[in-house]
Amino acid sequence: MSRWHSSIATTIALTVLVAMVLGSSLQQVVTVGWSYFGLAKQQSADGPNPWLFRRLPGRVAALVDVIEATPNDSRPAILAAFQRGLVQVRLLEGPTPNLTNQIEPGVDLLRRRIEAALSAPRPLIVRHSPNAHTTPGTTAESAFSDRILIEAALADGRWLLFTTNVGLPSPVDPAAGKFSGASFVAWLGLSLMLGALLSILTARRIVTPLSALAAAVEHSGVSGDALAIPMRGPREIQAILLAFNRMQDRLRRFNGDRTRMIGAISHDLRTPLTRLRIRLENVEDPREKHKLLGDVTSMGEMLDTVISFIRQDTVREPRLLINVSALIEGVCDDAVDAGQPVTFSGPQEIEITCRPLALRRAVGNLVENAVRYGGCADVRVSLEAGLVLVTIDDKGPGIPPSEREKVFEPFYRRDPSRNPDTGGVGLGLSIARSVILEHGGDIHLASRKGGGLHVRLELPGPDPRSETQTA
Repeated sequence: MSRWHSSIATTIALTVLVAMVLGSSLQQVVTVGWSYFGLAKQQSADGPNPWLFRRLPGRVAALVDVIEATPNDSRPAILAAFQRGLVQVRLLEGPTPNLTNQIEPGVDLLRRRIEAALSAPRPLIVRHSPNAHTTPGTTAESAFSDRILIEAALADGRWLLFTTNVGLPSPVDPAAGKFSGASFVAWLGLSLMLGALLSILTARRIVTPLSALAAAVEHSGVSGDALAIPMRGPREIQAILLAFNRMQDRLRRFNGDRTRMIGAISHDLRTPLTRLRIRLENVEDPREKHKLLGDVTSMGEMLDTVISFIRQDTVREPRLLINVSALIEGVCDDAVDAGQPVTFSGPQEIEITCRPLALRRAVGNLVENAVRYGGCADVRVSLEAGLVLVTIDDKGPGIPPSEREKVFEPFYRRDPSRNPDTGGVGLGLSIARSVILEHGGDIHLASRKGGGLHVRLELPGPDPRSETQTA
């Protein structure tokens, strides 16, 4: 029975839900700890004391303008008329000693609003005095308990001191007192860390099995086989992995059955061929006997070639880290020892991971074709752009562009008579390309300058991290 909590939809939904919870928690933490970074929230004009921020700045600015425009002897009457309500005003000969602007979000907001309301710029001091105590001889700043003090300079050098008993709203949530600066940083870091960790774990749970599947598909497309992928991840991805593993298992069984069938056919065909060879010994006509023996021998060679071609997809040799230059040079040396016009050139130390016997056979087929149809083989090895390039040039008639893809098809021969003396059974290039593609490379045919065929093999280049591997 499927588990509801293991699906991709549930995984994404839970991730979003947890992210929302973490985001809400982070917002609360930031709100509480905002002031610890010097960025405390400013109070809105619609806060707990709108009079303080809406009306008081205009009254202070208006009284400053009126007092400046009034003669000195008339100023006391105006000040006396203003001494009512929530604000008291005093005219001072100079600024109050030790009274300075206070750096606090609410106080700073009130000061900026008063400055905006003033008709002309002037020195302005705004301070909140919540803990002052009234004692004989105290200064103007400490004469009021829990008050706002506003002091504005006049043009004649005197100062107006405004005092209001309206308390300043708290700029920070009361719960902020429970947090210290270190606590805020810790909560912030922890929330970010948990969110990042949750995102990474969720992404890995979905992406890791998909990456394994992509690698297995790539390997299967190259080599025709891949190891089973472990079942993990959400339910839907596990279903895909299970289907892929079952497909690989069916392919392996199919290849195994095909190999066993070809082996049985090989055994059954070799027996009558052997009997034919024995009976041909009784043929008296030497000429006829030679022809019949040649046909039987050709049939045996064709049978061996077909069986080898069929089995190469199922019988795998280990992948090893080898010197590919030495391997190809060895193929050329064997051809030279057999009296064939083959040359080799290239660096001596290029190591790649490959199946040595299969690669040797592929290169040997190409060299043999070049000698058979082109009269010679000029083999070169080079390393370009991370690829091992192997080129084989001959001086034969070449292959027309219209047939360059057809020659890779099994059993295709350009000789319509299919005379065994002019070539094999048409599997040499098919086997060569199958091996090259299985190694992750490619093979191309082109015309050679000056006449002949130019064969270009591309193989994955050396990997510094490569180690001896087995299939």
